Amino acid sequence: MNEVLNAIKNRRTIRRFKPDPVDDDRIRMILEAGRWAPSFSNLQPWKFIIVRDQNLKNELDKASRECVLHLGINEAPVVILVCVDRRIDPLHGIEAGAAAAQNMALAGHSLGLGVGWIGVWGTAAEIAIQKLLQLPDTTRVVSLLPVGHADESPQSSRKSLDDLIQFR
Repeated sequence: MNEVLNAIKNRRTIRRFKPDPVDDDRIRMILEAGRWAPSFSNLQPWKFIIVRDQNLKNELDKASRECVLHLGINEAPVVILVCVDRRIDPLHGIEAGAAAAQNMALAGHSLGLGVGWIGVWGTAAEIAIQKLLQLPDTTRVVSLLPVGHADESPQSSRKSLDDLIQFR
């Protein structure tokens, strides 16, 4: 199978991490993958916030509890916040941020790391995170990506392709 399709099929959202650190080179490669995501008219409205501070990760975990009960934020050595600037692209920024997050999740998987994906856009969690990090109103937090060495191997079930497509 093609390497890209293999990565897409085998990537899983990781919620449990080993305490082992993640080196800066791998984090930069993950961020580079996000930078190369598609965006409307190549506006590239994203910004990435890297969090390693344990106290701040604890606060992010508390702020994000509305979305998922166990998030892995406390356990992951690194959490990447995918943000977009509404001034750059008020109509398509969220989609661009989601594309960047997908690229980063796939890159992390390809580098042998586990990556969680916590969508917070449009929730009370997003507002709480904006306040916590003192982000300007023009910055939207799209996703949090806990990154580290996976301490679980979740399985995935998918609908069949035939259940998802229509021919007209």
